[in-house]
Amino acid sequence: MLNPFDAILRVIHFIILLTFHEWGHAKSALMLGDPTARDEERLTLNPAAHIDIVGTVILPLVGSLFGAVFFGWAKPVPVDPRNLQNPKRDLMIIAAAGPVMNIICTFVILLAVKLLVEFVGPSIHREIYSQLQTAALISVFLAAFNMLPLFPLDGFSVVYGLLPWKQAQAFDRLRPYGMMILLGIIFLPSLLGIPNPVFMVISFVSYGIFNLFRALVGL
Repeated sequence: MLNPFDAILRVIHFIILLTFHEWGHAKSALMLGDPTARDEERLTLNPAAHIDIVGTVILPLVGSLFGAVFFGWAKPVPVDPRNLQNPKRDLMIIAAAGPVMNIICTFVILLAVKLLVEFVGPSIHREIYSQLQTAALISVFLAAFNMLPLFPLDGFSVVYGLLPWKQAQAFDRLRPYGMMILLGIIFLPSLLGIPNPVFMVISFVSYGIFNLFRALVGL
């Protein structure tokens, strides 16, 4: 259980990183010919445009305060497939753009930490160092979690776009059950008091990327 100050900071990190995630979706959609997100004022780095009060603020804050599962979402970016030249391929690219933005954010944050250490010196305030590292971790976890191949996560559209047409149609039949499966993955292990194998894999991948980037920037 975090103290209220740390819990609020974690949610602030989450909101900022979700903003970049959603901006990535909106920007890639525009680049591929769909201006819907731009026209609905979602092509912005203003967090207010992307916040879902329950999914972006309340649930993450409750999870942080009480040591529960940290889980949340932003308002989905609107995409009109009719504006895309190749909807199957382009929707895959648009979906992948969100996690890619978070991976980029992770690298940029760790690079900023390295530059602070270099120019400010090892005396950089421990809290600043800690919070930036926390933000980098949240960002890479956000990317890894969203790549799970379950609707409504980005990974579902990525896998759908990669599969041949016949297999993609078969895979799409899982769409109605995606949220139910996702909620089971998130909450069922906690209710049963057992380790969450999916989160263990996500943690392994996330820390692997995080440590790779730390090594690349020289931390």
